[in-house]
Amino acid sequence: MSCRDCLSRREFLTRSTLAVAGAAAVVAGCGDGQIGAGGATAPILLTPLSFKVSAVPALATVGQLAFVPTDSRFAVKRTGPTTFLAMTTICTHEGTMISIVNNNTSFECPNHGARYDSNGNVTRQPQASGSATNLPTYQTSYDVATDTLTISSNFTTT
Repeated sequence: MSCRDCLSRREFLTRSTLAVAGAAAVVAGCGDGQIGAGGATAPILLTPLSFKVSAVPALATVGQLAFVPTDSRFAVKRTGPTTFLAMTTICTHEGTMISIVNNNTSFECPNHGARYDSNGNVTRQPQASGSATNLPTYQTSYDVATDTLTISSNFTTT
């Protein structure tokens, strides 16, 4: 039998990995980045998000929350002169988009009433079966010279 069209193990694994990564990219681009209901996970960022901090007036004040202007699945809070906290705005209970409330200092899910503080910690569980966990947070970097905040694709859950 001729192996002119056969794949080596390395080529097979490389193509398989690329196919899985491609499928993940397609899924991440659909809907709100969530798969299924209950136990929602963090949205996947395929590339970092960057924007000018001065374009978001709420970020002039430490402690204020604001949606990321280019992707409302994320919110940012200024924690110091050059430090920021970024987190998802997807409720960890069932994947509903949450709202910024209480003078831009906390979040609330309109679906079942789960609440989160400005650090993404659960302060009230949903008024339905199941539970919410703290919002996943994303690494940030701030370039003072260009006033550009970048949110990385790396996230953590607690």
